[in-house]
Amino acid sequence: MPKQIHLAGFALFTPAPHMPLSWIYPRQKIRHKWYEGEYWESVVRTLERGRFDMLFFADSLAGGTQPEQVRYAIQFPSHDPVALVTYLSAVVKKLGFAVTMSTTFYPPFLLARTLATLDHLTKGRIGWNIVSSTSTAEANNFGLDSLPAHDDRYERADEYMQACYGLWNSWEADAVRMDMDRQVFADPSKVHRVDFQGQWYKTRGPFTVMPSVRRRPFLFQAGQSDRGRAFAARHAEGIFSAARGVKQMRAFCEDIAGRAERLGRNPDTIPIMWAGQPLVADSEAEARERYAAIRARIPLEASLAQMSMHFNLDLSRFDLDVPVQDLDVPGTRGLFEMYQKYDKNITLRDISKTYLAGSDSNPLVGTPAQVADAMQHFLEDGGGNGFQITPPFYAPDYYEDLVNLLVPELQKRGVYRSDYTGTTLREHVGG
Repeated sequence: MPKQIHLAGFALFTPAPHMPLSWIYPRQKIRHKWYEGEYWESVVRTLERGRFDMLFFADSLAGGTQPEQVRYAIQFPSHDPVALVTYLSAVVKKLGFAVTMSTTFYPPFLLARTLATLDHLTKGRIGWNIVSSTSTAEANNFGLDSLPAHDDRYERADEYMQACYGLWNSWEADAVRMDMDRQVFADPSKVHRVDFQGQWYKTRGPFTVMPSVRRRPFLFQAGQSDRGRAFAARHAEGIFSAARGVKQMRAFCEDIAGRAERLGRNPDTIPIMWAGQPLVADSEAEARERYAAIRARIPLEASLAQMSMHFNLDLSRFDLDVPVQDLDVPGTRGLFEMYQKYDKNITLRDISKTYLAGSDSNPLVGTPAQVADAMQHFLEDGGGNGFQITPPFYAPDYYEDLVNLLVPELQKRGVYRSDYTGTTLREHVGG
């Protein structure tokens, strides 16, 4: 049986997704209605029709700190995706959802309670993208002058996870009785305090959310640095990566597999999905023309402003044409290192052309057959399980193109599901 391909949609609850100025793209249908539910209803219905695993929401708790971010709507304004997912989960019945929530700013009890409640409401279709945050602006919004150092954030996140596990597991499996005759809802002897106390976090309990069959959300992680990979190998049930090209993909998979095995985990149970931005059309020429038009609309200052936000570093003060291999990047360190490994002479100007408009090293532009060929090539030769699709613009017809053109091609090849075989996100992803 050929290797199966999994697809996930990517979104931010903002006027534009990963690419600046996508809100002015001619095919853009929502214009200024991105903050209303009707547009998102259309998106999730399309994704479910296309048998996607999920719609994944990235998030940031800061934005608008540079004039360019406000002018171009660079991930600003940004609304709360947790509230949106609660709304959308009632619109579709099979599609999963993943939300990004920070271990640095959410108290463990609050986060565990929110996600356990969503697990009930969605009947197991909720996932948590675990981040420790990278932005000083986020710290400032929460009354902090700065963030802990990169590796220290992961040390704290490890402890944070132990607190969450304790909360989610504090009710015994048979604690809930709902015995109306004896007037016993739950057995007090089977609902326990957690009394967790670590170096940075403590929580008492008992946990206030009754357990679901699953106990917890599906856990995702996308750290690319050495410390981020160690965290993913220990905690993640699914991993996202921005590896560029087959060589990096294979190396990433081998690295995660080795780390997981040393921790006693089976790496085959940890699916990996690659960042991708497929653009399909009836002809290769049309697809490439659309791709070039999208990239041409991105002003350099907008691209640099968005990268500055992601990397927690003002990139506008650097020479754009000097190799960046010695640049100190305190934010998204692992992602930046991937560019340097791909080309040691790569410049900020080079990165700005590919970072926000899809990766030239993972070409997914062409006819449905060409894009399907490329996807199969990456997964067969590089490893991994599928693609997290970053739309170049927010318009229902982007995903409609994929569902109407690409999905049938994948199904014809026997590498993509014709229907859901389960009802939970864990069953969809296969972790």
